[in-house]
Amino acid sequence: HQSMSDTVLIWQLLCTKPHAETRAELNLRRQGFATLLPRVRNGSECAPLFPGYIFCGHRAGQPTACLRSTIGVLDIVRCGEQPARVPVEVVEEIRSRMNAHNIVRLGEGPKIDPLFAKTPRERVRALERLAAAGFRVRIGSRTICS
Repeated sequence: HQSMSDTVLIWQLLCTKPHAETRAELNLRRQGFATLLPRVRNGSECAPLFPGYIFCGHRAGQPTACLRSTIGVLDIVRCGEQPARVPVEVVEEIRSRMNAHNIVRLGEGPKIDPLFAKTPRERVRALERLAAAGFRVRIGSRTICS
């Protein structure tokens, strides 16, 4: 879900409490933040693409001290001492794979991106590696850094 233009948003990655992604998303939206909680089909159910994580977007200058105390949120993912900033291109790549119901298509294409691997464990590990590296990612021929 998005309530503001991506071009003016600063995206961060938040760690949620166990099985609290939807609760965190709802509470973040109530506070005026944009959210991205991609999901995958798990049999007849839908589950988060990255269990335990949610993307949160805010405008420059918007107070963010409340993020850590938001119901459902455990912490802000950091790169060193600073919150890890997620490049808008990463958010756009995830959105490009989502349908109208926020369901992501997995394992498509000749070379499968680890963010869209079949198992949740592989996807979360890929996401954690990107955050630890400061979101230095390669999309196409460009390297994108936070």
